[in-house]
Amino acid sequence: MTFCCVKMAIIPLVLRTAIALLILLSCNVIKIKFATTLAIDCPQMCYCYRTPTSLMVSCGMRDLNESMLAQELDLLLSAEELKENLTTLSVGDTPLTQVPMSVCQLSNLRNLYLDNNRFCRLPDNCFTNMRALAWLSVSRNNITELQDGVFDGLNSLKSLNLVRNMIASIGLRVFSNPNDLVNLTNIWLSHNRLRSLEPWPYIRGLHGSPVQIHLVSNRIYEFTNNIEWQFSCCRRSHANVNISENNIQHLSDVLDGWNITVTQWLRMTNPVDDDPAFKLDFQHSRDYHCDCVDINFYVYSKYSGDNRIFRDVKCIHPQSLANRPVDQVPVTDFGCELSDRCPPSCRCVYRPANCTVHIYCSTANLSSLPDDLPPLPRSHDKYKLDFSNNRLLQRLDHRPYLANTSVLDVSNCAIDIVDLNALREFAMMPSGIYDYPTSMQKHNVTPPVVMPVVFLHGNKIESLAPDVTAVNLTTVQLTLNDNPWNCSCDNKWMISWFKSLSSGAPTKVGDVLCASPSRLKGRSILQSDEVDFCVDPLKRMLKIVLSSTLSAVVGFLLLGFVVYLLRVGLYKRWKFHPFDRDECVMKTWITTYSSAAV
Repeated sequence: MTFCCVKMAIIPLVLRTAIALLILLSCNVIKIKFATTLAIDCPQMCYCYRTPTSLMVSCGMRDLNESMLAQELDLLLSAEELKENLTTLSVGDTPLTQVPMSVCQLSNLRNLYLDNNRFCRLPDNCFTNMRALAWLSVSRNNITELQDGVFDGLNSLKSLNLVRNMIASIGLRVFSNPNDLVNLTNIWLSHNRLRSLEPWPYIRGLHGSPVQIHLVSNRIYEFTNNIEWQFSCCRRSHANVNISENNIQHLSDVLDGWNITVTQWLRMTNPVDDDPAFKLDFQHSRDYHCDCVDINFYVYSKYSGDNRIFRDVKCIHPQSLANRPVDQVPVTDFGCELSDRCPPSCRCVYRPANCTVHIYCSTANLSSLPDDLPPLPRSHDKYKLDFSNNRLLQRLDHRPYLANTSVLDVSNCAIDIVDLNALREFAMMPSGIYDYPTSMQKHNVTPPVVMPVVFLHGNKIESLAPDVTAVNLTTVQLTLNDNPWNCSCDNKWMISWFKSLSSGAPTKVGDVLCASPSRLKGRSILQSDEVDFCVDPLKRMLKIVLSSTLSAVVGFLLLGFVVYLLRVGLYKRWKFHPFDRDECVMKTWITTYSSAAV
C-alpha cells in the first residue's frame, strides 16, 4: 500500500520536470532564432545596437572615411526588413557632412536622432516623407540655415531639436504656416547664430496647446516682419518664447519690428482667466539699453505691479546704470541722448517720464546762452536747463526757448545784468508735470505738478531794472541769494518788490542780503525800510552836531555884533566901554615895548 502511494506521487513530479525542460528548450530555440534575425553588418569601427524597432549607430567621432561610411550606412539601412519595422534611428558621432539618402527612405520612423555629426545642411524633400515622425533631433552639427520646405507636412512632429549648430537664417515659410506643423510643441534652437527673428514664434502658439520655443544664446538683436503677418487680438497665442542671453537692446524693438502697438502687446501678453498668454522672456540680455525707448513698459511695470516683463534683465548701457536691475531703476532716470542741435561741450538728454529735455551745460565755458536747443519731442515736454558754473557768462539775455522751460539754473556764474525781457519770459514759464501713458489712466495715478524754478544765486547781480515790478513773478520760484545787492536809495523799490515775492510765491528771499553801501553790508533786504536805504545814521549825527555847533557860533557872533552896535549906550548908562579900553591898553603896550627897545 505504501509503495503504491509513493509511485503515484513520483509520476506528477516527472511530468512537471519534463514540461519545464520542453519550455526551456523552446525558449532557447526562439532566442537563437531572434539573435539570428537581429544580426546586422555594422559599419567598420562603429558601434551598433539593434532591437526589433530601433537602431543606434555611433562611431565615436573617429577619423573615418566619410564616403565609405556613407556607403556602409546606405547598405545597412536599405534592408527591406529595416524599412518596414524601424521606428527609431540614431546616427551620431560621425564625420558625415550630409544626411545619408537611405535615411530619407525610412518612412515609418517616429524618432530620428542625428546628433553630433558634421552636417552642413539638411536635405530637401527628405523629412517630408516621414509622416509619422514625432521627434527629430539634429543637434551639435554645422547646419547654417533652415531652408523653406525642409519640414513641410510633418504634422505628427512634436519636438524639434536643432541646438548648437551654426544656423544664421531661417526661411520665411519654415515655421510661419499656421496650417502646418500643427502638433509641434517644442522647438530648440538655442546656441545658434540667429540675428533676426520673424513673428513665427507667435504663429506656432495659435493652435491652442502651449508651445515652448527656445532661442537662448543666439545673437538676436533685430525683429522683422517680412512675412507681413497681421496680428489680431481675437486669436491668442500660447507660445512661451525664451530669447534670453541674446543681444536685445529694447523690448520696443519687438513691437516696432513686428508692427504691434503697445495696446496689442499688453493684450497678447496678459493671461485671461486660466487662458495662458504669449510670453517673451529676454532675461540676461547681453546688450540691453536702459534709455527712454521702453519708457511705456517701465511705467506700466512700476505702477501696475507686473514684474514679469523685466525679470532678471539688467542694464548694460549707459555706463551710469550698468549692471543695475531694470526694475530697480527709477523711471525718471531713463533718458535718451540727443545730438541734434545740442550745444557744444554740453550733454542733452530726453527724459519722457517727467516730460523734460535736460540740457547739461555746467562748466562748459559758455559766455552767453545758446541760441538754439534740441527740439522738444512732444508738445507738452519742457526744457530743464543747467548753465551753472560758467564764469564767462555775464549777461542773461532773452531766448525764445525760455518760455518752454520749467527749470533754469544759471547759478554760480558771473551774471551782473538780467535782461528785462528774460524776466518777462520767467513769468511765462510753465509748470512741470509728470506725464504717464494712456495705459496708466485706469490705475488712477495723479501726476504731480512742479512749479518752475530759476536759480540765479551766486552771481554778481547788484540790481534789476525797476520795471521788473510790473512783471508778475509769483508763479515762479527764484533763488536770488549770494548776489552783491546794492541797497542804495535809488534801489529802495527793491524792498517792496522782494516782500511781494516773499508773500506771493515760495521764492526764498529771506537770505537776500545787502552788499553795499558798507553800512548795510550783510543786512537782510526784507528787514529793511526806505529810511535804511536812504538815511545814513553817521551822516545824520554829523549833520546834527555840525548844525548845533554852527548855531552856537552864529549866536555868539550875533551877540558880539549887537554889543558893538550898542557900545555908546552901554558907556553912557554903565560907563562900560570895553572896546576903547582895549584900544588904550594896546597903545600902552606898544609904547612900552618901543621904549624898551630903544
